[in-house]
Amino acid sequence: MKLLQEMLASSRRSLGQHWHLPEYRQIELYTTRKKLSFADVPAPVGGLDPLPDTLGSMVALMLLESFLDAQDPGLFEGKTSWEKYLAWPRRSTTDKLVAEVFRILRLFRITATHPQGRLEARDGLIRTACTFKRCALALNITPVGLTLLESFVCCYLDMFRQPYGEAYVEALLTQYFSDIVGEIRKFADEDRVLYQFRPKFPWFNRHFRLDCDNPRYQVNDDHFQLEISNNYADPVRNPIDFFLPINNVLHIIPVEALQEGRLPSTELPVWRARTNDEALPDHFRMRFGRELMVVGLPMT
Repeated sequence: MKLLQEMLASSRRSLGQHWHLPEYRQIELYTTRKKLSFADVPAPVGGLDPLPDTLGSMVALMLLESFLDAQDPGLFEGKTSWEKYLAWPRRSTTDKLVAEVFRILRLFRITATHPQGRLEARDGLIRTACTFKRCALALNITPVGLTLLESFVCCYLDMFRQPYGEAYVEALLTQYFSDIVGEIRKFADEDRVLYQFRPKFPWFNRHFRLDCDNPRYQVNDDHFQLEISNNYADPVRNPIDFFLPINNVLHIIPVEALQEGRLPSTELPVWRARTNDEALPDHFRMRFGRELMVVGLPMT
């Protein structure tokens, strides 16, 4: 069994980026704290828990800096990491979200790599702290929180080749950021407090999305009415994205934007896809391709 577990762990490291596995995060429903008991394991070296992989967080920060340097060469030239954060473009909510994620990753890199810094795993948290330029820096975050930071960066950078509009990207990244903040237990940098965002939707499912390219709808004077059967009416269980070509323009409308299947006509332009026409990028072909079924012929 041990060999099987080691083979599974090796497979996950090499191939697991395409797996769809459950995400486990702690939630506290009450203020009264209660600790579970755990099986005894051999004490790790130094009496601390083994550190999870932190390389991805360092790479994510490097990718963000490289991307912005490519967009605006010289913007960060000669600036400290804190000055880079202050200089970060904030033209949209998405820009502001990315700036705050940069800020968290920057704090983690400084505290984790500083010669006098402390990095340890204890009681389910990755704990880092140091004194940097006469400022006390600290970050306590769960391992899931670090993974979510990496996922945010990957999602953001990948969206530039995707057809989703700005409103969709903003909703998705806002949910990521909200979940990231929920995994942070202590945060201290030059400004002390993270910027907070008010989401436009109570909940936007970032875990999975359902593509629908054949929605039925009716056009009324001031709104669009999409037909959603009772089996798929719950937006939490069925987070559907409706791909809707209207007047030769493709729109991608998340179900969270609808009220009882209704979308005001004035809000339709908000969900316009980032394409020149109705055509989706070629890499979407495998998500929507279908074999035409002929009545009477077997499926095998």
